[in-house]
Amino acid sequence: MKKLTLCITGSTDGIGLAAAKRFAADGHRVIVHGRDESRISDACAAIVQSTGVEAVGFVEADFTDLDAVCSMGRELVERYPGLDLLINNAAVYMPTRTFVQEGFETTFCVNYLAPVLLTSVVRPVLIANGGSVLNVSSMDHHSAVFDPVNMQGERSYSGYEAYARSKLFNIMLTIDLASGDDAIRSNSLDPGVIATKLLHAGWALAGDDVSVGGDDVFETVMEIARNDYNGEYFENARPAICSSVAQEPVARQELRELTGEMLSRFVP
Repeated sequence: MKKLTLCITGSTDGIGLAAAKRFAADGHRVIVHGRDESRISDACAAIVQSTGVEAVGFVEADFTDLDAVCSMGRELVERYPGLDLLINNAAVYMPTRTFVQEGFETTFCVNYLAPVLLTSVVRPVLIANGGSVLNVSSMDHHSAVFDPVNMQGERSYSGYEAYARSKLFNIMLTIDLASGDDAIRSNSLDPGVIATKLLHAGWALAGDDVSVGGDDVFETVMEIARNDYNGEYFENARPAICSSVAQEPVARQELRELTGEMLSRFVP
């Protein structure tokens, strides 16, 4: 397959950094994303040290700040017109209910709203380049429900439920992006139980080394390219069955409409 120009959000550590190293080692053009300059610098140095290859560039944005996310999308469009893959990987796990400055619950904002906004900004470039989107979800999405009055833990909150909901919403977004008149190839995956900071924040599990998660992301992208998959959910780099909730058109439409209202000042 052709060498990709790709941006991996949250690529300064964990699965994102491991995936960045794997793509760079294979000759792809990696754009690093992080929330601050020092973390980005460290990640770029780690990629060179591991692979002997430099990242082609970087973008900075804190995903708790939607204005910064929108600016990041515009920067990607302007600086990297050859962008043909966006991997929405950045995520958090918040044990207690907290809020970003704009008033959204933090997990909901970082794991779902920010990727929706970023994808919407770079989507025209991806479509023009015949590109695609890969959303990093989780098998935990199977335990989540879609309740429009508890999307942000308004009625009840637990860190696990907030995380699982956000991962369900990632898959609902994926299916929506992959269908319709202005569709863009979009897929989602569960990267496995990986020893990341996020895992240790929410579960008493050891997990596999982050390189395993990075390899899974890479192999999933290769599998998608080989078979032209669209709208699929992957586990172990193979299509798997996602939650029936994500497959419900009425629920996806309601989520899409509510999300549109929340992001209306960015995306008319």
